[in-house]
Amino acid sequence: MLLTAHRGIWNAETLELRSALCEELAGLAAELRDPAVDVGVQEHLTQLHAERGELAHARAAVERWRQLADELGQPTPRWVSTYMLAGLELLHGRLAVGERLAGQAFQIGQESVPSDAAQVYGGQLGFIRRYQGRADELIERQEQAVSAHPGVVAWRAGLAGSLCWLDRHAEANSILDDAASDGFEHVAPVLTMLATLALYADAAAQTRHVKAAKTLYRRMEPFSKQVVWMTIQGYGHVRLWLGLLADVLGDHEQADEHLGFACEFHEANELQLWAARGDLGWAEALAARGDASGAQEHATRALELSREHGYGAFEPRAAALVETTAEA
Repeated sequence: MLLTAHRGIWNAETLELRSALCEELAGLAAELRDPAVDVGVQEHLTQLHAERGELAHARAAVERWRQLADELGQPTPRWVSTYMLAGLELLHGRLAVGERLAGQAFQIGQESVPSDAAQVYGGQLGFIRRYQGRADELIERQEQAVSAHPGVVAWRAGLAGSLCWLDRHAEANSILDDAASDGFEHVAPVLTMLATLALYADAAAQTRHVKAAKTLYRRMEPFSKQVVWMTIQGYGHVRLWLGLLADVLGDHEQADEHLGFACEFHEANELQLWAARGDLGWAEALAARGDASGAQEHATRALELSREHGYGAFEPRAAALVETTAEA
């Protein structure tokens, strides 16, 4: 019952309640000494630790989970634990490692739930290609998916983000106009809620969409202590997005406070993808305010990380800023 309850209420709003349930569940599992129950415990611990930013603990839990799944010889737990390990690698920005593990998970998933395995693999591959700077390879499929399934709001938010990385801001802006028309209330409290809001926040930051930014900031602020995590990938600390949104709204002091925390958190926890995104966003914000030296410092760091880890989406913009601010 506890295993089922956790899954049934899984969203960012229930983190404290789910943590309490998992603590009770872990105690029962220790008494029962049943590997099948422990598999469920480690699954939930992986999620909770990731959401709370306890990333070393999340990795330990998923590794334990994979070990138990292998011992039990059950394909579905093996598939889920493998794609979630891939997701943690993607959260950290280790794109090549994440892609290798995602491929392994896809192969395992073919033995149990082929259609779900294909969808998960497609989602992880799309994430990788976007941040490698290869969004042009997936944009047509994204547009087709959104057209065929308009009710899947996470896909629409992902499309807006991809369009921005292709400098198609007018189209992304149109998606934001529509999404903001009901105050983003159509983004329901489900597992993908926080990731959907983060993707919209990225698009709002890049298009400077004030109306969307204002509502998104309000929606995301209650989760300012969490990491954006949705099992197959993650989008950094919530305060990264709050910082970028605050800058759009002209609250520069608040923006700098959020971005400073986010960059420090990402660097300390080796979330290099999001460290690079934070430094790039902060550099662009500072450049717009006329702070050339601050902009160059953060753009240089974003460029270093992008070149080292293959973040082709960020590299051209970071390089352009480094050159521009050096001249200033």
